[in-house]
Amino acid sequence: MGTTIKCYFWDPSLGINDDIEFLSEDAGNDITLVKPILTEEALKKIIQGIKTARNEYLLTLDIPQILDILGKVNDRWMDPSYEGRRLTREILPTITGFSVEMLEHWGFQQFFQVMKKENLTLFGKPNPQEYHTFQPFQEGYVKAYGKPHVSHSNYEPEVIGHICAGNILGLAAFEIVMDKLVDAASWVKVPSEEPVFGALYAQSIADIDPKLAATIAVLPFGSEQSHVQEYLFSQSDLVRATGGEQARRSLSELSHRHKVPLAGHWHKFSFIALAREYLGKRASEIAELVSLDVCAWDQQGCFSPQEIFVETGGTVSPKEFAGLLATEMETTTQALPKGSKPGKMQVLDGYYQYLTKEMMGEPVKIFPSATHQWLVVYDESTLNFEPSPLFRVIRVTPVSDLMELPTRAKPLGSFLQTIGVALPMDRLIPFADAMGAIGATNIRTISGMTLQKTWEPWDGRFPLFELFEHDAVHWVSIDTRDMEKELDRALKRKRLLVKSYL
Repeated sequence: MGTTIKCYFWDPSLGINDDIEFLSEDAGNDITLVKPILTEEALKKIIQGIKTARNEYLLTLDIPQILDILGKVNDRWMDPSYEGRRLTREILPTITGFSVEMLEHWGFQQFFQVMKKENLTLFGKPNPQEYHTFQPFQEGYVKAYGKPHVSHSNYEPEVIGHICAGNILGLAAFEIVMDKLVDAASWVKVPSEEPVFGALYAQSIADIDPKLAATIAVLPFGSEQSHVQEYLFSQSDLVRATGGEQARRSLSELSHRHKVPLAGHWHKFSFIALAREYLGKRASEIAELVSLDVCAWDQQGCFSPQEIFVETGGTVSPKEFAGLLATEMETTTQALPKGSKPGKMQVLDGYYQYLTKEMMGEPVKIFPSATHQWLVVYDESTLNFEPSPLFRVIRVTPVSDLMELPTRAKPLGSFLQTIGVALPMDRLIPFADAMGAIGATNIRTISGMTLQKTWEPWDGRFPLFELFEHDAVHWVSIDTRDMEKELDRALKRKRLLVKSYL
């Protein structure tokens, strides 16, 4: 028998299931996805339902009670034997193309570790006036850039909408959790690329607390269903969205038309910067950690590195580091296999592109995977930033001084996001300051580029406070106060991963 999955969720007591039609979609491997055809009448009942549940139940809960409920949900997902996790593990490799190992480790073990209730750090809104320089904040540092200019303020949102991109697992869960912490009902548009997990996560809340789950609606619909988006926007206090340039344009128009604030998170560029101080006896360890950033989510996240800048002057040269990285890419790929669908042509295109340069005598050397699962390229032929073909294709570029990078990266401006680093602390603060001034938002220790901590800003705004207010302040974070300890912890985590899967 095959497996049938409902890609939607709302309070079943609303009684609308008999009034609408459902489509069955063959996803392959005997998996059928069921999606509703949403009518305006059904949408009205759904939105009214989540508002009523919010007003009659969610508002009666205090923060510790909400955290306790969500903690129980999180504990279930961290249990490998939990039925929802088993089902997700069975289905999502077919739906997303990611390997089971990637979903298990990066999707479940790492994501839900971050989402444990003790890690859902709650704090008052930081005063930008107190952070004109990098100041200690949680486990790291933050700094505020720009002057406050409030364009939206609503500290009692009733309904918050979310439009989720489909490049990584877990975004829908993060959004739902944030909404409950600010006493808001939620509607979540799950992506067509991955419409499964959001509904399963909402159901897992219903299994623990049906009344809390009644404040949530998970709705699969295409962007071409304009009547659905129009209605949902019209009923929302704020919409947070992730996506590409086309989504940015269309959703910005909707936001303007309905006068609903849009918290948009769009296409970004991230990279790695490695200091000469770490290109000696620790060079192989640094390569181990960098390989994890490149392999995580098959390089599909906006926080995934597209380029690596390696400082000259260390015992190990940038070209030698590229060779070390190639060795580690093979090991990490064995532990976290590449997905079944994406990237074969991208890797091959990158291979022939750089092989041609190498054969023409340009200062390029390729370090290929024998099975075209990944590609490391050493390239000193250009000083420009170059987007990667992704899918585990990474370019290593030498740089004489990492402080050259802010000038080189300045044209990227608002497209900058995460910078993975191995830098001594006395050099890290000035580097982070210079990168923050041109638009970067998160400075993270290598191997943790795709592991956002809940206290860190997201594209320059704290995700919880973004649901309340938009004030034009650009926040930049550094994820650690001790680079050596952070690298040691990351190395232990990486080796445990390899040991568990090999």
